[in-house]
Amino acid sequence: MTAFITHCLKSFLRLEPFFWSGIKRGRLCCVALCLSVAGIAQADTAVDLQALKLERQDTALYMSGAWRFDLPPALEDALLKGITLYFVTEVDINQERWYFYNQRVAHAERHVRLFYQPLTRRWRVNISPQPFSLGSLGMSLGQSYDTADEALNAVSRIVQWRIANATDVNLDAKQTISINFKLDLKQLPRPLQIGAAGHSDWNIGFSKTQRLELTP
Repeated sequence: MTAFITHCLKSFLRLEPFFWSGIKRGRLCCVALCLSVAGIAQADTAVDLQALKLERQDTALYMSGAWRFDLPPALEDALLKGITLYFVTEVDINQERWYFYNQRVAHAERHVRLFYQPLTRRWRVNISPQPFSLGSLGMSLGQSYDTADEALNAVSRIVQWRIANATDVNLDAKQTISINFKLDLKQLPRPLQIGAAGHSDWNIGFSKTQRLELTP
């Protein structure tokens, strides 16, 4: 028995350098894989909000601006294959309170549906204050376009969108506005949601919070 244990110990000692080198190589592979995944995560589509304008007219607060981003080739291909894309812009106005959590005084949503019609070779854009997944288009506005650029411009452009009542805005209080924009994967068919999750081409988003200041 002692001879057997001694033989096994000698065998392990001979293989020990290869054993530890294998672990080191495995660690290096893991590190390389993590860096690769991090690189993919950083390759998300860049989005910018330009010409932001907040103004109060009569009884409401309106927002205007334009989203600027390049539609990845994967999404262009998906549109041509008949897949509908959904974009959502959400706005929250919060009032700071020193004695408690900030109070949300206003909330607004702008849902945009973009799809291609192969029979007419035209692009269609619908805009609604609620998700299209609810199955109602009664309050949506729709328009058709001849080119993808025209349709994408309609998706990106915001003109006097009503985001709050005038009574919600108190210039004497500390109020902030949070603006969020993204490609809404939740409104895609379930199989597409699973396939698109975590894929950089489908990760289009913007988020910003700033002091609420009205345009003169």
